[in-house]
Amino acid sequence: MAVLQFFNVIVLLFETIYYYIPNIWIIFTIVLWEGLLGGGAYVNTFYRMSTEIPRADRKISLGIATMADSIGIALAGWLAMPVHNAICDLPKPMRLGS
Repeated sequence: MAVLQFFNVIVLLFETIYYYIPNIWIIFTIVLWEGLLGGGAYVNTFYRMSTEIPRADRKISLGIATMADSIGIALAGWLAMPVHNAICDLPKPMRLGS
């Protein structure tokens, strides 16, 4: 699932730079797919932790995984700000036929 999520990042990054996807509904579909992949990875991780980790270690393991997930989301949000500004500062490409 992580490889598919990374592929989505590459596709959408190039879309923000080169504007090659012709319809917004395609973007919406990719974003929906990304959400399903992220949710599936999250659920799969916690399911496997609840079934594979011994009961004595399960509570702390679930807590650490939850904290790590939240920290990762916060860091991604902070990193997105300068990346957004850098992408917005790029010259806008001309569409073919425009």
